[in-house]
Amino acid sequence: MEQTFTNSQGRAVPLTAVAESSYTTQQSRLERVLQSYRDTNDPDLLEEIIQTARKVLEASTEDNAKLLHTLAWALYKRYKEVIDDYGDLEEAMKLERKAIEASASDSMDRQRFSYWLALQLGDYFYHTRNLDDVDEAIGLIKSSLEKFPDESPTKAAHMANLGILLKEKYSVLRVEDDFESGCKSLETAIASSSEDQNTIATWLEKLADLYDAKHGNLGRLEDLETVCRLRRDSLSATADDRERDKLARQIQLARTLYELFEETRNLSELQESITLTRETVAVTPEDDPEWLDRIRKLNVAIYILYHETGDSKDLEEAINVVKRYLEKASKDHPHWSEQLSNYSNYLDSLHSRTGDLAHLEEAVEFGRMSLKDIPKNSPNLQIVLGNLSIVLSRRSMIRGSMVDLEESVSYARTALEVTPKSMPEDSPFRTDIWTTLGDLFAAKFGTTWVTSDLEEAVRSYRCAVEHPTGNILRRIIAATSVMPLCLSLQDAYDIGRTAIDLVPGIATARSLETGDRQHLLSFARGLAASVTGAAIRLKKDPSEALAILEQGRGILGSSLDDIRTDIKELQQAFPQLAERFMRVREELEPSTGSHFSDELEEDRGLRRRNAAENFDDILDEIRKKPGFEDFLGPLATDQILAAAAYGPIVVINSSWMGCEGIVIERERITSMVFKDLDDGELIERAEGFDLGTPNTLEWLWNTITGRVLEALGFTETPPNQQEWPHVWWIPTGPLSRFPLHASGRHRERSGKTVMDRVISSYSPSLRALVHGRRQRVVTAGPAKALLIDAEYTENHPHLPQARAEIKVVSKICESMAIRPVSVGQSKQDMLSGLRNCKIFHFAGHGYTNGDDPSKSHLCLSDTSDPLTVGDILRLNLHEASPFLAYLSACSTGRVQDDKFIDESIHLISAFQLAGFRHVIGTLWKVRDKHCVDVARVTYEAIREGGMTDDSVCRGLHKATRMLRDSWLESFDKKRERLVQGDEKGTRDVIPCDDEEEIIVGLVPAYWVPYVHFGV
Repeated sequence: MEQTFTNSQGRAVPLTAVAESSYTTQQSRLERVLQSYRDTNDPDLLEEIIQTARKVLEASTEDNAKLLHTLAWALYKRYKEVIDDYGDLEEAMKLERKAIEASASDSMDRQRFSYWLALQLGDYFYHTRNLDDVDEAIGLIKSSLEKFPDESPTKAAHMANLGILLKEKYSVLRVEDDFESGCKSLETAIASSSEDQNTIATWLEKLADLYDAKHGNLGRLEDLETVCRLRRDSLSATADDRERDKLARQIQLARTLYELFEETRNLSELQESITLTRETVAVTPEDDPEWLDRIRKLNVAIYILYHETGDSKDLEEAINVVKRYLEKASKDHPHWSEQLSNYSNYLDSLHSRTGDLAHLEEAVEFGRMSLKDIPKNSPNLQIVLGNLSIVLSRRSMIRGSMVDLEESVSYARTALEVTPKSMPEDSPFRTDIWTTLGDLFAAKFGTTWVTSDLEEAVRSYRCAVEHPTGNILRRIIAATSVMPLCLSLQDAYDIGRTAIDLVPGIATARSLETGDRQHLLSFARGLAASVTGAAIRLKKDPSEALAILEQGRGILGSSLDDIRTDIKELQQAFPQLAERFMRVREELEPSTGSHFSDELEEDRGLRRRNAAENFDDILDEIRKKPGFEDFLGPLATDQILAAAAYGPIVVINSSWMGCEGIVIERERITSMVFKDLDDGELIERAEGFDLGTPNTLEWLWNTITGRVLEALGFTETPPNQQEWPHVWWIPTGPLSRFPLHASGRHRERSGKTVMDRVISSYSPSLRALVHGRRQRVVTAGPAKALLIDAEYTENHPHLPQARAEIKVVSKICESMAIRPVSVGQSKQDMLSGLRNCKIFHFAGHGYTNGDDPSKSHLCLSDTSDPLTVGDILRLNLHEASPFLAYLSACSTGRVQDDKFIDESIHLISAFQLAGFRHVIGTLWKVRDKHCVDVARVTYEAIREGGMTDDSVCRGLHKATRMLRDSWLESFDKKRERLVQGDEKGTRDVIPCDDEEEIIVGLVPAYWVPYVHFGV
């Protein structure tokens, strides 16, 4: 008999009817709340949905699949959107499984429930890291997708979530198939979805995360660049009203840009990262827990910027920002000790800048505080120890304190001994610590002269150089530091040989702009010369030594030559491949310097990096074609020997070991060591201001050039009418400043001078010489000579002979059927004129920028916008093949700072790289009154020689010999006057005036600075 229940009216009602009524009421309520949630997306309604769904299920007499799913869905939503409660997730999964079991095997509901279970399993994997969970989730979605019609509006979402799950699996197993499948799923979803932009933004973000995982696995730059591009797209696709999402994606983009900078050293990426991080800090309330983490990242990035730019404003900002962190954070904040250590670093830098010892003392104090506060199991312990070691080493050098030095060594050793879990054996930071230890033991050896300290220094530096995951720059710096310390020349060579292979990768090859690459390559200065010197002294094959030198210096010039090489033969043999090569190299040309929007600049940077990757791929493809196996490759021995067809090529190498030579003749390559010359004397002379004095010219002859010419058999002045031999000089290091072409014992009039035996030319490198000769000579069309008279330039001395010089040159050009043209003296006028001239002659002032050779320039009437090296490098005139750039200005061939000397970037080389076959310039200041005669004699010889390659160097040689002879006559007269004065007894003391200084060889000879660079 059915049980009953008496209601308020006294009527008996069956209990089943009561249950049905309660079930119906709760079901209706559940539907209303669900609809309300759909309309408002209010997360507060989830609690009511959950409670109501539970009541409906309690009132139900059997498992209702849809109700089970509704409760599972609501619990999962609460887990995702309201409270990250692991219990909600576990219950949701149990309910979803029941819903699946309660649904028909072929129903759409079963597919839908399976899909939601897959999402839940994906989140569950975050907690468990159990691959069974993610595998089950992937299987469920794949099964669901098989049954979806292609036109289903939800298929894209399913594809996207499959991609996200595959991303999670790839992040653990690193299986390439998972990566490829994940990419395909996400890309298909993004391309085919009709979802709103915010959903697309989320999927783009997940695709970026997938590429990020791949970059973490393989370390390939192209993957990190893809991450950056996708994060930009994700941020752009995020609606402005989704402030929280937009902020999170901006933070991710800033992080990726910073990582990209660490690999490319492209300052624009670091600066953009800082800009984005500043914005996130500005919109984050200081009481928000995220504020501390964001301001922490900001001060670190700004400090790195300071290291790149040296701008004191950046250091000041980094200090102020880290102070804001320290004022707000408590000692239990995860990054407290790390930031104390950073503050110590910043104060150390401030001391280096100001010399104020108080800053250094404070740096040590904060370094000690950092070490005291850091947990011993912190992953940053080794960084804190390393930083404290550095500031203590700095103080030890200033104080001469062995106590500080020993303590510094102890901390550095401890940093290396930190457990592998905290710092794995392959941690890049180990390179920094090894380098610090090397510095410390080298400094200690300088005090103790104990051999064991020297051995420890060498061992530490060597570990840094050979650490495969270490920062390339750090490894190269360690190599340059250790080579002079090695007790064995073979050890020095082996270490240097390891480092020299890293040099081409410093500037991420071709993708960076010239200024950035120039800065990075400065860290490798002297390395190639040192390894070359060791190779020669170890009696390695001279061609091997030469290959090392060419590999490690002149990289900027070589890379520009590569992208501007003549490809006529390639076009004839493989036109489609040539077309691809041309498209890629157009992207790699230096930028025009125009002011683009940030977005366009970012886009150009990405295109350049992509082009750099494509360039190398296309090179590999070209080299597989018959007849092009050596295309843009290292010079083969037969090519090197062929380069000497027009005369010997003499490479003069200088390093800490001294000076060596490599002599290339038509049939052989030999080497020699200049034993009478040590590095100390060379550097001392190079740093002086007497490079062109008779004393210096004689010293050069006695120690270097006389021996070279003797070895070549050039022992006397060629008789009249006989062809003069021609020598190309390629000096390296400090020797690049010396006038090898003018060296000799001129005052003896014995013919023991370079210019009395051979004609001289220069080249920045052997490869540059070979490349120049490969360029086709273009003779079509009327020839023009662009002649610039800069007699008057603001803030510079008047040049009264400049106009006369231009008149002389103009007249000779007309006699050669070359039409003289003149343009305004604005930079744009000059650049326009350079694009269609055969000869460019500039009579005016030149300026050498010691801090940045790319900013050295020819001075124009608009002093605020001169014609810089950077501007000239952006010109590509190779198709026009202009003949001569004659730079009648001061110091056009000078590199002022030693750190840039290996790249030989100056005004002369810039015009060569732009496409001029010949460039005449100067090593230092020249006298206005002599420039007219030098130009006249040179151009007359060019005319008489038929404007051949040979006529340029012969003309300059004739002009400088003429000037030298005039100088000798004047020298004799001055000496005679001085002797007569002494005989007459007119002076009681020896005067130190110009005349006597000239006689004793202390005044630079005015005919010396003129030089020829060319083929």
